[in-house]
Amino acid sequence: MKNLRRLVLAVGIGSMVVLLLSGCGISKTEHEALQSDYDVLKAELDGIKEVCPPRDFSSIAELEDWLSANDVSEEPITEYADEWYRKALKIQEDALEDGYIISADYDLSDDGESAYVWCVTIVRGRVFFWDPETDEVTEEIFFGTVK
Repeated sequence: MKNLRRLVLAVGIGSMVVLLLSGCGISKTEHEALQSDYDVLKAELDGIKEVCPPRDFSSIAELEDWLSANDVSEEPITEYADEWYRKALKIQEDALEDGYIISADYDLSDDGESAYVWCVTIVRGRVFFWDPETDEVTEEIFFGTVK
């Protein structure tokens, strides 16, 4: 968010400078250079706006397409719970970079002998989860609509 504020401020200042200098007799070359800087900053801001703030997936197809493109599940199967959870966190990070919200969750059995790891997201108010090693999406039917 700090970088976004700086970028917005830079675009705003750049815009004002372009407006002020365009009527102050600056050369065409200087004007074009300022306009070029403005265009670059605006394009960067537009890119940030595409992923910020992150959002829920709009459909199961969008989620499945995103998972299909994400290669974390294609890595070798893990032996230990911490490696398994690390995969879920990597999926969470990748999703955030692409502008989506995914949670990484885990649970231990009552006897502490088994661990379970999964990713969770919301699609149209419904909860969906999957194993980060398989990407097979399942709806959590006990929750109903949560959002």
